[in-house]
Amino acid sequence: MATSSFDKVFTLETEEAVESFVRIVNNPKKSVEIDRSVTAPEKVKQGEERLKRMLSR
Repeated sequence: MATSSFDKVFTLETEEAVESFVRIVNNPKKSVEIDRSVTAPEKVKQGEERLKRMLSR
């Protein structure tokens, strides 16, 4: 049965591990913006055509 929650128990055994964990939690990474124009249908078709040309050599 699939669940939407995840429980994981872990132990930070050194002071360095605790400091690292605190640093990670306090400074989350910013989201990366995805360039959706790369997957536009015309770009996909252009990429497929290039691949076909390269493989047909």
